[in-house]
Amino acid sequence: MSAASVNMQVNIGGLAMKNPVTVGSGTFGYGQEYDRYFDVARLGAVTVKSLSLQPRAGNRPPRLVETPAGMLNAIGLQNVGIEAYLRDKLPFLREKGCTVIGNIYGYSPDEYAQLAEILEREGGADAIEANLSCPNVHDAKTRGCKLVSQSPERVAEYTRAVKAATRLPVFIKLSPT
Repeated sequence: MSAASVNMQVNIGGLAMKNPVTVGSGTFGYGQEYDRYFDVARLGAVTVKSLSLQPRAGNRPPRLVETPAGMLNAIGLQNVGIEAYLRDKLPFLREKGCTVIGNIYGYSPDEYAQLAEILEREGGADAIEANLSCPNVHDAKTRGCKLVSQSPERVAEYTRAVKAATRLPVFIKLSPT
């Protein structure tokens, strides 16, 4: 039996993928950055760097620090914004035939809903990953003192908003806490 004859297709929450391999959001940019190392179209999906309504510069360096247990980062959700993503980044992924998971974040459930609507309307993703896990950014209701992902009620509120805004499969990215 050859590797080509093995069916690795999976369906995860309504998202059909040619295999179960994707990349962690935030770790892979928008896919094009890694294409010179291997064909990114071979992945089951490309999970893109978080997208917000407006571009975000992120935190000033230093943003990485090595620790005895590994590495910590505080990138600060640097991203090109939804418009530049659709115009400049998405065409590469679509030309390659990639399945795309669009990671989104904002400062309110309404912003998450807007991003989900835009990605669905513009064909910018095949599924949505709502980033509720980032310790670098807080929503307005919590006033910076508690992450959305640390409140089951807030997670439910954000999830309902995103689910109401799109028919695409929705995944919620939570923090380990």
